[in-house]
Amino acid sequence: MIVANNKVVHQIKSSQSLLSTLMRGGLSMMGTSHPMQPEKPLILYEFEACPFCRRVREAMTHLNLDYESRPSPKQGQIYRNELQAKLAEMKIDKIQVPFLIDQNTGESLPESQDIIDYLFKHYSKQGRTPKLFQPNRLQKGGVGIFNTGASLVSMMRGVKAIHPKKNEARGRPEQLIELYGFEASPFCRLVRETLCQLEISYINHYVAREQIQDIGTSKTHLSIGKYKPVKGGKRERIMDEVMNGKIQVPYLIDPNTGTKIFESKDIIEYLNKTYG
Repeated sequence: MIVANNKVVHQIKSSQSLLSTLMRGGLSMMGTSHPMQPEKPLILYEFEACPFCRRVREAMTHLNLDYESRPSPKQGQIYRNELQAKLAEMKIDKIQVPFLIDQNTGESLPESQDIIDYLFKHYSKQGRTPKLFQPNRLQKGGVGIFNTGASLVSMMRGVKAIHPKKNEARGRPEQLIELYGFEASPFCRLVRETLCQLEISYINHYVAREQIQDIGTSKTHLSIGKYKPVKGGKRERIMDEVMNGKIQVPYLIDPNTGTKIFESKDIIEYLNKTYG
């Protein structure tokens, strides 16, 4: 059963989502302005509340990489079954996420740290994993506890498949939905959770902050005078080509219906009405 997304419910969920962000110390807000985006999209089987998937998404935000998300929540019937078959081919007898497929190299990786190391090796200018994303750094200072705690807060919102049998008819839209945002945004997280619950695949376009001046809202930034994104950067391109001269997330484009929406509450209502 889908709980009505009224104003009070949305505010409660937004507060819980903000807590998840705070428990991660604001990690995954910033990213490179000139990402090494592969020609063919990366594919990630994931589950929004999974702490291991979060680690991979944080690395992808840092690299500002876009990818195709194939939500595989508990009780899911679409991509979770598809994932199980792919894992069986690798002689892995249990379902586990995250699972990355790189169509550019033919690589398939089932372990979060292996995925992170792979991404930095192939899609960063340094070609190596920074200390922040190495396992020894993540395990020090109780960060692992904060990671698990953030996931528990997400699970409080019931991030699992809704009507999994019915999702089979609607979880594969003819054209992929596109979502613009970044991992640490509490409002983007709520939209990703809804897409996960409905098992809808989508392109996750990261619009990570590239400089201190990017901090703020669509109308107010930490800059003197008129806000200017990094020249030639990803944010500038998206601002000019996608969002008509502004940057605001989350932003959803559904090419199947011609719909374009800002504001998490409106996006969630649209998804539930159209695909729920």
